Amino acid sequence: MNRFKGIALTFSLVFVVVWLAGCGTPPPIPSGMSPTTGPETGGTTVKITGEDFDIKNGVIVTFDGKNAQSINVPSETQITCEAPAGTAGQTATVKVANKGQPEDKREQVSLTQKFTYTDATPPEVTTTDPSGNETISEYEDSMQVMNSLTITFNEAVNSGTGSVFVTSESAEITGKATGSGNTITFTADEYMTAGNVYSITVSGIEDTAGNALTTPYKFNFTIQAPDKVKLYRVRPGDTLPAISARPEVYGSSDRQYQLRLVEANQDYYDFNPNRLFVGQQLIVPRGKAWGDEVAAE
Repeated sequence: MNRFKGIALTFSLVFVVVWLAGCGTPPPIPSGMSPTTGPETGGTTVKITGEDFDIKNGVIVTFDGKNAQSINVPSETQITCEAPAGTAGQTATVKVANKGQPEDKREQVSLTQKFTYTDATPPEVTTTDPSGNETISEYEDSMQVMNSLTITFNEAVNSGTGSVFVTSESAEITGKATGSGNTITFTADEYMTAGNVYSITVSGIEDTAGNALTTPYKFNFTIQAPDKVKLYRVRPGDTLPAISARPEVYGSSDRQYQLRLVEANQDYYDFNPNRLFVGQQLIVPRGKAWGDEVAAE
C-alpha cells in the first residue's frame, strides 16, 4: 500500500514541477522591430528586440497569423526570423509567444509596429491597341492611318522608364511614350501608312515600385494595303512625289513613277505637275507596257 502511495506522490510532484515550470515562464515583452517593410515574396530577415524571450524553449513569431521561418533566440532581448510571404501594400500584425508557457495559457504579445509588404512583382502587359496580329483594313487615308498605339499593364507603371520600340518593314518609327496609371501611349512623329507590318517591342518598363518587365513584350499588327487605283483624285496638299508614294498609286516616290504620271496625263489637258489642284483627276498607268513585271488587272 505504501508503495502505491509513493508512486502517486512522485507522479504528483513531477506534475507540480512541470506545471510550475510552465507557469514560471513569463510572457515575452517585444518592444521593437527592424526592418518594418519587406517584399511580398517574404524572406526578409527581421530583428525583434525586447525582454523575457524564451531562450531555452524558443519562441513563436507570427505575421497576421502566418508563422515566421528560421527563428533564432540568441538572447532574452533579441529574436531574428524571416518574414513569411504576404500581400503587397498590406500591413501585418507581428506577435511573439514563448513556447515555455503552457499551450492553453500561452500569451501572444503584439508589437506596436506593423510590418508592411512591398510590391516585388514585375508588371505584365495585358492588352494592346492594336492587338497582336491584328489587320487594320478600314481607314480614310492610306498615308495617315494612325499615329499612336497603346499598351495596357496589370498595374500602374512609370511611362518614363524603359522603351517602346516601333519599326515598319523598312525603318524605325520614332516617337514618344507617355501615359498615366496602367496605360502607356506611344505617339509616332509621323503617321503610319497602309501596306506595312509594324513590329513593337516593349522593354524595361517599371511599375511604381521600381519592378521592371522581366522579358521584353513583342507584338505586331498589319495595316492592309489598299487596292491599286486606275484614277486618282488630287487631295489638298498633294504633290506629285506624294501622290506617287501613296500605296494605292505606286507606293514609291521614285522619279520613274513621277515621270510615268506626267507622261500619262500630259495629253489630256494642260497638265502642270508643279501646279496640281484639288479634285483634279489623274490617270495612273500600270502594266507591262509601262515596265511592270505583272500586268494590271
